[in-house]
Order: sequence, then structure tokens, then C-alpha cells
Amino acid sequence: MNLSELQQLVRDRYFETDNARGIYHTALWFHEEVGELSSAIANNDRENAREEFADVLMWLLTLANLMNIDMEEAISKYLADPGKMPSK
Repeated sequence: MNLSELQQLVRDRYFETDNARGIYHTALWFHEEVGELSSAIANNDRENAREEFADVLMWLLTLANLMNIDMEEAISKYLADPGKMPSK
């Protein structure tokens, strides 16, 4: 599955509920998941981190859907700009 397909799957399954919740409250859920991922990383809990990475990605795609942002396009533009790439 590619990123566009995953984003569409998230839209198909969750958009109605996410849209009713609103972007502000959805962003709060996203922040909570990022915190849980950070905790799993800090505790070196790979199994929990695996789950939290997936949660964070799904909530990120949800936010992108609510803002009508195509993540595959956004990432392509990001990667095309050498100034955006993290330096070592």
C-alpha cells in the first residue's frame, strides 16, 4: 500500500467522525499519541513504540484529511527541496 492509498483508507474509515470532532480536538488526540510514542522511545519499549508509530501516522493522516492536504504531494515537495532535508 502506498501513502495515497493509506490516506484514502483513513479518510474512508474515519473522516465523518473526525470531521464531527473538529480539527482542534483531533489535534489534541494527535498530540497525545506523540506523547505516548515519546514515552515508549524513552523507555526503549520497541513493542509499544511499534504500535504508537502506527497511531501517530494514522492521526497525522487524519489531520491532513481534515485540512484537505495530500500527504504524498506534500512529501514529494518536501523531498524536492534540498534545504528541507535534515542535516547530519
